[in-house]
Amino acid sequence: MKNLFDIDEKILTAADKAMELCRDRFGELEQIKEYQQQKMLKAFQTYNVSEAMFAGSTGYGYDDRGRDTLDKIYAYVFDAEDALARHNFMSGTHTLTVALFGMLRPGDEMLCVTGTPYDTIQPVIGITDCSGSLKDFGVRYSEVALQKDGTPDLDGIKKAVAEKQPKMVYIQRSKGYALRPSLRSGEIKAICDIVKPLSPETIIMLDNCYGEFIEYDSPLTLGVDIMAGSMIKNAGGAIAPTGGYIAGRADLVELCSYRLSSPGTGRELGCTLGVLREMYLGAYNAPAVSIEAVKTAVFASALFEVLGYDVEPSYKTARGDIIDVITLGSPEKLCAFCRGIQSGSPIDSFVSPQPSPMPGYDSEVIMAAGAFTLGSSIEISADGRSGSRESEISIVKPDPGIHRGRAVI
Repeated sequence: MKNLFDIDEKILTAADKAMELCRDRFGELEQIKEYQQQKMLKAFQTYNVSEAMFAGSTGYGYDDRGRDTLDKIYAYVFDAEDALARHNFMSGTHTLTVALFGMLRPGDEMLCVTGTPYDTIQPVIGITDCSGSLKDFGVRYSEVALQKDGTPDLDGIKKAVAEKQPKMVYIQRSKGYALRPSLRSGEIKAICDIVKPLSPETIIMLDNCYGEFIEYDSPLTLGVDIMAGSMIKNAGGAIAPTGGYIAGRADLVELCSYRLSSPGTGRELGCTLGVLREMYLGAYNAPAVSIEAVKTAVFASALFEVLGYDVEPSYKTARGDIIDVITLGSPEKLCAFCRGIQSGSPIDSFVSPQPSPMPGYDSEVIMAAGAFTLGSSIEISADGRSGSRESEISIVKPDPGIHRGRAVI
């Protein structure tokens, strides 16, 4: 193959070696992709998706058949009783916020069992001060710290749930900026198996961002009551221009719909304008795109291990999401790496990312994202905190299929 980008021969040799290391894992991932893609096709056929559903609606959006059927598609593929799959959600954080405010009431307690959650959800909860948080509305918060190896403290969870009987147990699947493994199905099930016998009325909620379609099992079959995620990540297949989803128990999804629009109107309200075709196309492509992103992440892990860097997870490790964490060694290397990712991107390759303040974060963040959708994390991107204790770490969300051409940034 011609080397169109003048990549150093040392890097190409390392990439070839990385590809060889990944082959067995790629075969396993292809089987998951085939299963998840068949499930999505079955959903489309079950609900008689037609071109007429792509037309969209205006105004109140009453009786929007395309909108309502898309909800059913996501409910089907996630093994949920019900789902809201809407472009009205502005981000994963907004989707989680709607869910939390939809289900929690003054005096309730929210117990996070995977340590402190991701930066942008902390002001929502009230961990960091912000007007309008759950704390402002009388919702209490507590958490169970992770063990030293970054895994859930099952004994600590058991003790906290038995003592507190919380209204909600909150699980964050993906690592965010924490140096811990992202959760896989077995670990999610282990948490649910502890919570349910001790506190049957407790709602188990999962932040499922970056984890959709990565494994055979849906978290909702493992004991999770409700989960949420973003459509500019896995669930939108790199095509949905915006949006998010909430899926799970029908009674809980209904409560969330009242927060999304208003009590009484709920899911019946909300026009779709001209976005439904992209939402459907994104849904259909999501399983294949998500697994291709994982394959790229596996390749990236192998490559950087070959080059001598610390990477989490290893290319040999089964994954719960699409993210790689690469320890680069200094803030300067972090910034150089992100600029390299940007220069190799299809969009805005001429731009040089700089660390800067970002809403929802307590330190400067540098982000590289040459994506077709602003802020999308299913296309190639890299980011990290600059000027904080994690400033040697780059969080990488690899591009679906970039491993095919062995492109190296």
